[in-house]
Amino acid sequence: MADIRVGVAGYGIRSRALLAACPAVPELQICAVTDVDEKNRSAAAAMYPGVKVFADYLDMLESGLVDAVLLETPPSTHADFAAAALDAGIHVMSDVPALHEIGEAKRLWDAAQGSSAVYSFGATTNFWAFVDTCADMRAKGLLGDPVYCEVDYVADLGDLVIATPWRKHYEPIRYCTHSLGPILKWIGKDLAAVSCMDSGSHTYGDPEDHEAMVAIFRTADNTIVKFLASFVNSHPAPYHRYSYFGTKGFFERTQPLAGGEPQMLFSTKELYGLHALTPISVRESRPELADAPGVGEHGGADYVMLRNFADCITQGAKPAAGVREALAMTLPGLYAADSARQGGALVEIHYPWE
Repeated sequence: MADIRVGVAGYGIRSRALLAACPAVPELQICAVTDVDEKNRSAAAAMYPGVKVFADYLDMLESGLVDAVLLETPPSTHADFAAAALDAGIHVMSDVPALHEIGEAKRLWDAAQGSSAVYSFGATTNFWAFVDTCADMRAKGLLGDPVYCEVDYVADLGDLVIATPWRKHYEPIRYCTHSLGPILKWIGKDLAAVSCMDSGSHTYGDPEDHEAMVAIFRTADNTIVKFLASFVNSHPAPYHRYSYFGTKGFFERTQPLAGGEPQMLFSTKELYGLHALTPISVRESRPELADAPGVGEHGGADYVMLRNFADCITQGAKPAAGVREALAMTLPGLYAADSARQGGALVEIHYPWE
């Protein structure tokens, strides 16, 4: 089993959580870390003695020490950092979102298409068990074709905003991949247009705050997707909610208001006795990993992503989420933010493969 020399870009909160799952994928050997913050560099040096620590990302890429990079830096760097690595033939696993601005899409797409290196996208929610459950139900004909979907991502970030200042004025609709990833996997088509509204600031009176944003997307054949994103609110616990309304059935992943294990519900016209909402016994985390040690956060999704990344590099496996999926998940949120700045104007969404 060949080692993969890994460089880590960014040694903050998310990076440290992801790295906790790396020992479960022994091919991934941490050989270098880069961070612009001296305290983070010192923490990385203490955690990984003997590992080369860089202040500059490009210096790490040019060092000859790494075969692959894990991008855990702020979103404003993701596209440029990924493209630079791909241009150098270095494999990339990028955190979400894939882009910071719409104009970066073609650069990232072209870099991935022109590189022999792997681009893998760290869309954690796509690896939750309920996503596969709904996709399987649709494949079996129990839900029918998609008509309308809803997704909510509500979390009062509080201390996290202090710890990661880039989140302070970040439009929440741009942080859309956790929400749109599962929906896009279910409907199997790109979003084509969007209208989005922005609440502005009510709580703190900061004119640059965006407390709640609601986007209405449609596909080319008029499947509708509604997405609520809010990172400043009075809700007592973070929650994700996903609903699929199909021509033959309904599926929903709910979250209890007081926290706890989410519930999956569905109904279908295809099976006798299941016209009413029926609970499904599906754990949030992947069943094969839920109780396993050392698989990281997000219900084992961190491990699954790292395992797939290693398999892509060593065995030629297909990325569970590659550059096309990354852009299909990310671009709609950026166009939604653009719509909100225009007072909710209907905006067409464009992709570099068109």
